[in-house]
Amino acid sequence: MSKKSDENLSQLLEREKQLPVKDALSVQTDILNAIKTAYKESHSGGIITPDNIFVTSEDGGAMLSDLNPEPVNHIRRTYLAPECFWDIYLPASDVFSTGIILYQMITGDFPWKYDFEAVPDDPEDIVTKIFEARKNPPRRPSFYNDSCDTYLDEIILKAISTDLEKRYKTADEFLDALTSGKKAVDTVKHPGSVSSDGSPLRAEKKKGRGFDDVAGMKDIKDALYQDVILPLTEKSLYEEYKITVPSGMLLYGPPGCGKTFISQKFAEEIEYSFVQVKPSDLASIYVHGTQEKIGHLFKEARETAPSIIFIDEVDAVLPNRQGGLYHSYASEVNEFLAQMTECYEDGIFIIAATNCPERIDPAILRTGRMDKVFYVEPPDSEARVEMFGLYLKDRPTDSDIDLEILAGLSENYVASDIKFMVNEASRNALKERAKISQNHLEDVIKKTSPSVSENQIRKYETFKNSRVFV
Repeated sequence: MSKKSDENLSQLLEREKQLPVKDALSVQTDILNAIKTAYKESHSGGIITPDNIFVTSEDGGAMLSDLNPEPVNHIRRTYLAPECFWDIYLPASDVFSTGIILYQMITGDFPWKYDFEAVPDDPEDIVTKIFEARKNPPRRPSFYNDSCDTYLDEIILKAISTDLEKRYKTADEFLDALTSGKKAVDTVKHPGSVSSDGSPLRAEKKKGRGFDDVAGMKDIKDALYQDVILPLTEKSLYEEYKITVPSGMLLYGPPGCGKTFISQKFAEEIEYSFVQVKPSDLASIYVHGTQEKIGHLFKEARETAPSIIFIDEVDAVLPNRQGGLYHSYASEVNEFLAQMTECYEDGIFIIAATNCPERIDPAILRTGRMDKVFYVEPPDSEARVEMFGLYLKDRPTDSDIDLEILAGLSENYVASDIKFMVNEASRNALKERAKISQNHLEDVIKKTSPSVSENQIRKYETFKNSRVFV
């Protein structure tokens, strides 16, 4: 890339729009290293933007200048992490700002589209617009830049997560992810370790608190413990009684009820390696390419056993073959089912999740594949109490908040609904420069409809009571 001396990154991006991925990573590495040294002990409350970064013409690196303690316009505010609008500045806030900068360098665009034209220069209105725009998930950077690898997509999207708990906590963590992620891609590009197009599907063991992080869901946690965890962790005892260890389980129910989350926490609970598979991860433009990816996926799981393969949107991965599928799709279903059969013997446990159980191939429920089927229903009152408490934690709240009343007002609301409503109430309180109160929350509940209708819930209840789904 062509650079001018003493040029800041903002000026460079204005001319070049995008930077080569290699150059962007070089600049990002220097930024994160500068943060580690200059801002290791404390944060000044400033904001990192391309205006603060000067690109050196000699080696393609970058230097970080002093931070301005206050954003001066609406563009600078878009680099602020959500918690900064509550005057909370953390090392993870720098991760968010620099994540946006890396996204911008690679894509030539911002992760979110902001409509500031119709907004007067009023800080509160600008903040509202920023939060409204961030409700929509950003596109993967590779959508704009074909040179961006899958590993980099995941790292950048984690860095700019609006959920503080999901973001890298420090510049060190962000930098380690960039370094180790690249090494992982370079290391696994040999037969049998990755899919045919080089995209990594790696099983990783993550430490965490397991089911302690799952609000409510007592019945399903108890069932998982008795029917799945004990047989997996006490195999010899169950074998003595000639009780077969399960190969997998199916979770079905409305969207937003925590099927993915409880699967991740299940892996932490039994300390298994975990790999999440989405339909797009297995897609291939090559004949039999998807079948090859499926084979690599199970090979990776065997090498990291004991491991869990979590199949999200399984109705798209294993659709009913009686629905007139093309031969190639039917072959892919056959390959997956063959790999799943008795996979517990190789230390592999399958978890599949679906919002549309009627669309999956019935063969998935054959003995030796999905031995257990669980309905993940909308959270009950106890779970909603815990969720409101969880999402309100560490926010400026009034003493009048009654979680029991909020739970009573939010029947049939799923976890994502509750998180949204708490965020909306927080935004409304911020506009008033007041603490979040019971009234703020009740007003939002009244204006927000559950994302899952009663008709949808009845449909799932019908499946639960049928002979196929329990």
